[in-house]
Amino acid sequence: MKRKIIFKWLLALTLVSFFPQAYSQESKTLANITKVIEIFEQGYLERDTAKLNEWCSAILFDNVEIIGTYSMHIDTREWCTGMEKAIELFRNDWLNWGDLTINLDNAHINYDDKLAWVSFEATLTKSPENSNGRTVEESAGNLLQSVHAISPNEDSISNKFKLLETAYLANLVLYQYEQGEEFIWPVRISGVLQKKSGKWKFRQIHFSYPNRGFPNVRL
Repeated sequence: MKRKIIFKWLLALTLVSFFPQAYSQESKTLANITKVIEIFEQGYLERDTAKLNEWCSAILFDNVEIIGTYSMHIDTREWCTGMEKAIELFRNDWLNWGDLTINLDNAHINYDDKLAWVSFEATLTKSPENSNGRTVEESAGNLLQSVHAISPNEDSISNKFKLLETAYLANLVLYQYEQGEEFIWPVRISGVLQKKSGKWKFRQIHFSYPNRGFPNVRL
């Protein structure tokens, strides 16, 4: 490991010594890409919807594609293309999703000429305290209302499956809230940026939750 660090240090020193302009340009490019990501992060920290349009214009191209965590089909609210739909998706995020904290310390930032691809980790926190979560009583009440609305005369699925789904959801709510009313979920965020007219902006942003075991959605 020490040999690798020394080699990288010597390589960087060589680049600075013999190719100062190239090294300076690379540093400038990385700084400009990082700045866009920092603006993205600041938007989620402040969640000021009065600045939403300005924020989107600063970091997104008009035909940007956004893929949200709940996305399953193209051309839906969570998997959309275009500035207008992107604004509505981010508005919903800022008002309802929770506190998104981005970790830029270990972000992966790569670029080639005028195209860049980035990925970084984040956490989403929801709790009654930050007004983005529900108490166990609220979630249990919502589940009971859903169960009450189930009709045994609905023939699209069997009554046995209705009971299984009810039992599954009840266990899920009880299991999750047994661990507390504050939920902290890991989130992966990746994106593609392009440099156009001297400015770096996002062409695509993809949000996703990690999943282990059976995927949450089954067709």
